[in-house]
Amino acid sequence: MTTTTIPTPDADTFLRALLTTPSGREYILSIAVDAEEGDEAGLFDQIADAVDVPELRRVVETHRDDEVRHAGLYRECLRRNGYTKRDLPESLGFIHQLGNGASRPAPQLRTAEDIMWFYALLHAVEERGVERFPMIADAFERHDPETADTYRRVTRDERGHIRYCQRIGRHYAGSDEAWEQALAGAREIEAAAFARAEQAQFAYCVEQGLVDLDLLVVTT
Repeated sequence: MTTTTIPTPDADTFLRALLTTPSGREYILSIAVDAEEGDEAGLFDQIADAVDVPELRRVVETHRDDEVRHAGLYRECLRRNGYTKRDLPESLGFIHQLGNGASRPAPQLRTAEDIMWFYALLHAVEERGVERFPMIADAFERHDPETADTYRRVTRDERGHIRYCQRIGRHYAGSDEAWEQALAGAREIEAAAFARAEQAQFAYCVEQGLVDLDLLVVTT
């Protein structure tokens, strides 16, 4: 007997299938804008106010400004292609999923421990970007080389952001041991959040008809 199923695909297979359609590309860019504009609580500004070392404050502000610039780059990719920024459910957002899985409430970023914890989580998030963005760039290449180049530019910035996180996180951790412990915990939270976000996004894209299911079907 032959049966046809649509399993939850691996991230690369799903991405490449999604980017075969203009609506899928519009969706991916909309997700990217939401991620870069996800600091609704003004956490970077809170940190800048709390940081007591002028040089580190400048690093915080540079990182914040980079996120704003990246959102503008992705919005330009949408505009150039004639796409519209989609209003997406909050549950699809990685930052939303990250908050759902945190073992403590979102910090007010007043204490050294608050700042260390924030930068441990941010470090894990930036690591994921450095891992994923080149894959997204490669998948975009055949459809939209300019957007592929945008993802590569952002990847270079994200590598610098990891260094920012290490510098500030270690400073406020007080010791290498405390920093490494925080980072290990943050990576566990991030990995679980990423898995939840992937599942939610796959379900949404199938429901909305944004992905060609024929590219994901497995016949047994």
